[in-house]
Amino acid sequence: MKRTYFLLLVFLVVSISVVVAGCSLLPNTSLEILQHSLGKTVVGGKLTAQIVGAARNDGSSRIDYAEVKGSFYDENEALLATGFAKTIKEGESFPLAPGQIWEFTISCSESMLEPAYPSLEILECKFVTDYSTEAKLVGRAQNDGNVTLAFAKLTGHFYDRLGKDIDTGTGTSSTTDLQVGEIWEFTIYFSSADVGKPEGGYVRVEADTDLQAAEMPSVAEQVNDVSVQVGTLRGSTIMP
Repeated sequence: MKRTYFLLLVFLVVSISVVVAGCSLLPNTSLEILQHSLGKTVVGGKLTAQIVGAARNDGSSRIDYAEVKGSFYDENEALLATGFAKTIKEGESFPLAPGQIWEFTISCSESMLEPAYPSLEILECKFVTDYSTEAKLVGRAQNDGNVTLAFAKLTGHFYDRLGKDIDTGTGTSSTTDLQVGEIWEFTIYFSSADVGKPEGGYVRVEADTDLQAAEMPSVAEQVNDVSVQVGTLRGSTIMP
């Protein structure tokens, strides 16, 4: 008796599996990226970047919703921005039948662009004098910000052996077009009339106006390469 029940149970499980497979109760959703390319256009005087491509429903089920993720990179393959194309038009999702081709566009967003911050780091500064002709501050400074410095100025301060600033002993040095990461070797001269007074010195950026950042390029200007990948898919079963 138990053997009979067991055989019946096995028969039912196999029968249900066959029915499910034959009727395609489980949706087979699949989206194939056929092609994509980077495009740049000027809209309203502003350069924009976008990915233009096509995808095909290569599954056996209708796709009720699909999305494709696009990534935008600079020439060094650093990620600049991401965006999505979705099967939504006028707020409503539209389906893709098996074999149907969807032409999509992914716009490049400026949201991932890092805000510009000009910065100059003093790496080294030393006091040099021969006590007969001139005294000077010699050092190195590096652009450690994220934008080219169109103009940078350093103000040198000299002090006596007691550590007191010499009012007449300030000097400046400036440079232009200092690239990100570039090192500037500067020299700031001290008044020859007070050569014998100072024991040392230091240098610093006095005010924000001493660093003037060059205009940062937009994300669209920096985009050099793109990639795409299939994101979320939701499908419906198509009965045979």
